[in-house]
Amino acid sequence: MSPEELESRVEALVEVGRHAEAADLCAAAGEAARAGELYAAVWNWDQAIAITEQNGLLDQAYRHALSAGDRHACGRLADALEEHPEQAVRAAVHAQAKGRTLDAARLREAAGEMEAAAELYERSSEYRDAARCRLALGQSRAAGMLFEKRLKEDPDDAESALSLGRILAQFGRWDHAVRALQKAARDPAHEAAALKLMIASFAAMGMDEAAGSRLDALRGIEPGLPVTVPALLQQLYGHERGLAALVGEGADGERMLAGRYRVIQQLGAGATGKVLLAHDAFHEREVAIKVLHVGGGGAGRDAFVRFAREARVAAGISHPNVVQVHEFNPDGPFLVMEHMAGGTLEDRLVGPDERPRIYPPAQTVLVMKAVLAALEAVHRRGVVHRDLKPANVFFGAGGDIKLGDFGVAHLTDLGATLTGAMMGTLAYMAPEQITGSRRPDAGTDLYALGVILFRCLTGRLPFEGPDFVTQHLEESPPRPGAVAPYLGTAFDALLGALLAKEPRERPSSANEVLEAVRALPWHEVEVPDAGAPATARRSEAPPPSEEEGAERYRVLGPGPGGVTLARDELLQRTVEIVEVDAARAGRLVAFARADGPFLQAVYEVDEGGGRAILEHPSGDPLARLAPDHPRRAEALDQTRRALTRLHAERVFHGAVDARHVLVGPARACLRIALDPSVEDPESDWAGLDAIGGRAAPR
Repeated sequence: MSPEELESRVEALVEVGRHAEAADLCAAAGEAARAGELYAAVWNWDQAIAITEQNGLLDQAYRHALSAGDRHACGRLADALEEHPEQAVRAAVHAQAKGRTLDAARLREAAGEMEAAAELYERSSEYRDAARCRLALGQSRAAGMLFEKRLKEDPDDAESALSLGRILAQFGRWDHAVRALQKAARDPAHEAAALKLMIASFAAMGMDEAAGSRLDALRGIEPGLPVTVPALLQQLYGHERGLAALVGEGADGERMLAGRYRVIQQLGAGATGKVLLAHDAFHEREVAIKVLHVGGGGAGRDAFVRFAREARVAAGISHPNVVQVHEFNPDGPFLVMEHMAGGTLEDRLVGPDERPRIYPPAQTVLVMKAVLAALEAVHRRGVVHRDLKPANVFFGAGGDIKLGDFGVAHLTDLGATLTGAMMGTLAYMAPEQITGSRRPDAGTDLYALGVILFRCLTGRLPFEGPDFVTQHLEESPPRPGAVAPYLGTAFDALLGALLAKEPRERPSSANEVLEAVRALPWHEVEVPDAGAPATARRSEAPPPSEEEGAERYRVLGPGPGGVTLARDELLQRTVEIVEVDAARAGRLVAFARADGPFLQAVYEVDEGGGRAILEHPSGDPLARLAPDHPRRAEALDQTRRALTRLHAERVFHGAVDARHVLVGPARACLRIALDPSVEDPESDWAGLDAIGGRAAPR
């Protein structure tokens, strides 16, 4: 039968609905692909799979198995496709379309598309397989981070522990390598390999006794090995110093802290320790390292125990408004934390002349919302900060605000008097914390937050000392409106509640305070000469003139999206100035209500003056990032969280696209669309879908 005759007969059968007969006819004629399609058209999946699989059309057979929902057949065919790279590529497309991400990863790997495979494995939380692909690409650091993730999920995964140990040793991170190798050595299948690398790592650290002990254990498995460590290293690595002869300790040969962190400079120091800025050569990032220094005896042991306990608590808290703890090293002992390059709130409450300054209300509300979000998260875990003060509120390089120093700064009271090292902290202490009359709880932190808020708004503490103890215990705090008349009475009730002597009279939770904060008229407060020394008599200060406003904002030139870039000379930052009418002003005020770490901040809205001051976020548009860029997935997730905050306030973006998402060094930021054509939640989620964000459920 000629091809033309076959086609004619098949079409005739299909026209009268006899698909099975048409399929049988194609199968008999050797047209397996066409036969499979005809069987599939009448849902005869078993026949469709069988005819294509028998004829070597594995990618088509896999597609039919997907349509049938036949998991067994999908697994069998995926295994077979690993031996056929050209078909595996096509099958991977079908797998991704059906949401079978793990199958797609396996098929991409079989086709040699390692970058795509690694991304798909990671999306499936198959971190070990993702790491294997990264190693094949020569991306050792990325592979190491994936092995770390895998070991957090399964600490007993000896294969991953051995692989991580190899990577860490490759970069000269001997002590970290040993920790991973100790896990690997528990598995008899990996014990010998782990011991060999452990011996080399101990030798590189100069720990000869430890290396010798591990060699004895290794010779129990392989008796024919050399009896001395140098001889073994010579045999394994061609040099009696082993890996130490092959791996440097850092750029220019400088010694690295814990074999991993290159110290850049000291950021601060106190009686019990110091904070260092360092470069993490493994993760390629700057970190802050807090090193504890305590003496011997009972006080030293107690300090270490408290430091270790609180370090582990802090490391377990993951929240966008809490400074992240990356690692606790008991051998230092030290904490490794994310570096907050923007300084602290304390820095911003003191002018260059060391005189106290008022913090602008439009920025104070951002601080309050961030700190309250952090407190709500940690209080739910049963953690009380106990040392909440402006010095522990940190700013990132991208403008994010985070709470740090959980349970660490309070260690400065060891062996110190209340009137000495604790003086700065006492200014923020709740009465029950001073007297020790009850265990600190959420209300203790909220009292300290009230002191911070009072200071931000008025430029002074509610109790100015020097006898902080008596004042906190016995004196009533002044009304903020009496200290700073420009505040009116709007803030009196909240601050009065936060600074109540009795804990039961304070708000019950951070969320309760957050609701009260949102209801306050922050953008209606006109602070005369905001940012000036707080010792000025605010009630007599004249309102700022246009000339003074012009002096504060020095125009730099046009910016993105029709805004004007300017330099805020008072706060030393670049801002965006936009013209506003009533409608745009209302939209920006709504955005200010919904502010969060991943939304462009609104600093000031002056409808009468016809302008608004916005944050100038740093970063590149998402459109410039390659599809496989390591920051892309995180940026899309942060954009999704920004939209969720907006929609919770019934505010819609209206122009979600890859140009409005900026990816900076510390965060992604969703830029405000000043004049959107469409404002509804569906268009926002559709926009996120279009840039690869896979929108959250409506």
